[in-house]
Amino acid sequence: MAVSERGKAVGRHAALLAWTFVCLAPLGWLAFMSLKPPGKALELPPKWVFLPTVYNYLELANDPSFVTAFTNSVVSVTASVLIVLAIGIPGAYVLSRYDVPKKPDVLIWILSSRMLPPIAVVIPFFVIFRTFNLYDTIIGLVFMYVTINVALVVWVMKAFFDGIPQSLEEAAMVDGATRSQAFRKVVLPSALPGIISVAIISFIFAWIELLFSLILTNNRATTLSLAVYSFIGSRNIEWSMLAAASMTMILPVLLLLVVANRYLASGLSFGAVLKE
Repeated sequence: MAVSERGKAVGRHAALLAWTFVCLAPLGWLAFMSLKPPGKALELPPKWVFLPTVYNYLELANDPSFVTAFTNSVVSVTASVLIVLAIGIPGAYVLSRYDVPKKPDVLIWILSSRMLPPIAVVIPFFVIFRTFNLYDTIIGLVFMYVTINVALVVWVMKAFFDGIPQSLEEAAMVDGATRSQAFRKVVLPSALPGIISVAIISFIFAWIELLFSLILTNNRATTLSLAVYSFIGSRNIEWSMLAAASMTMILPVLLLLVVANRYLASGLSFGAVLKE
């Protein structure tokens, strides 16, 4: 029996390892392409052993339009995540703890804003942006990202708040804390895994967004996704530069996940201790 169980465990690990390879192979191929000299990315047969070069990344760093697009994305996406958390977390808390009139209808209305396909609302966004002089501005991008992600934050955080016992807040208030203090010092630490999760998801959704950036920006507020898209020409594709630009777009997300993983684990442990 022990041998049989060990064989099953080895088989599961082998299957997971094979699936991991399948999932990571495209990313590895992209990284290989980004480190090859121009014109060598699509050699047939491909060369697996070569002298890596950072030429493509240096070219991107020396390209003012790419640097500007990267800066625009960092500023607009970071600001939008902070604002959407500041709006969505209190809103989710109110919907979780208070008897809001027609609460199911309010929740469905919030969710409906996320269910609409982007192509259906891009023209209204364009008209609004032109009317209020938000076209091709960082402020316009932040407003658009917040609009996209606020429903996600509200729904996910409401589920987390529903899972936190109200007795924790009541105990804090019995000890002299106000409702606001109980929210900040008891509820928010317990919901830390959810906060980090929605922050990461909101960041990724805004970071990779292309359609709205393509329609609502022109020159000053172009984003990183649009800069990556620009390497796909009408007649030819700069494969090495496209791979390097794509890796530049992927690496911040990977770094964010690696850094946030430690805080996410500590938040889960803290929440478990509170519930016990």
